[in-house]
Amino acid sequence: MTKEERAEKWFSNIPGAESISIERKIEICDKLAKKMMIIILGLVALEFILLFMVGGEIFTKIADFLNRISEGGHTGNHSQGLALTGIILFLPVFIIPLTAAFTFKNNYLKAEMAKLVTGRENTDGKESVLTSFHEGNEGDILHFDTLNFKLAIIQVLMYDLHLMKPEFDLYDFAEQYQGEKIDTDSDTIIEPALNFFKEMEIPKKLAPYVEMLYMDGGNGLYMNIIPQWDGEDDSFDLNEITLAELKQFPNLKKATLMSSNFDKVKEVFDSLNIEAELL
Repeated sequence: MTKEERAEKWFSNIPGAESISIERKIEICDKLAKKMMIIILGLVALEFILLFMVGGEIFTKIADFLNRISEGGHTGNHSQGLALTGIILFLPVFIIPLTAAFTFKNNYLKAEMAKLVTGRENTDGKESVLTSFHEGNEGDILHFDTLNFKLAIIQVLMYDLHLMKPEFDLYDFAEQYQGEKIDTDSDTIIEPALNFFKEMEIPKKLAPYVEMLYMDGGNGLYMNIIPQWDGEDDSFDLNEITLAELKQFPNLKKATLMSSNFDKVKEVFDSLNIEAELL
């Protein structure tokens, strides 16, 4: 099955999916497939550990049973029957992981679809505020003390709400970059790309449109800074934030955060009655 076929199949029962481009579907499915594999392998490993703790002799009994039925025949049908028996015996071990993974798949796809719909709704009638970072931004500029908070805000304004145009694309950036060749398959931070966002100025007039933050390892901005990032390290964790920079967003009501210092950061959000939860 090709990536295109997989994407169409997975989105076939998701309402509104026909409005998403195939490229976007493939991108979402690639990220989802990695998460599903982690869930399946993690749960299978946990089940085997629990089985060993409860009584490891169950594996010995299964092995003895398979050895007994394997005796006395070496035909193709006999081998196929033996393989089928083994699959049936171990099938219960995989039922829970597979069920959990496919349940997660459906919920994840619906959540991604909801994010896209929300982004479109929020941009309806807002074309007049579209800002190009290649043109001089007029008026007051937002101030940031914390880079990872600024990156989270850019994710919302550029990739979720599409209020900042054009969207930064690493491949286009790499082609135009005059310095050392950029590895667009890097699994570490691409400094020129990060510096681009560091230097970006964001007009204050865009602040009221930020109503929700959702920090996720698959966010488009992060993929343009570390293309092969797996979301497992703290490169973009929000571990500190100042009250002054957060107060610039009067309509921010909810934030889902990546953080290894969540309790401290949550205090700042709580002080402004912003609902904050850990991813």
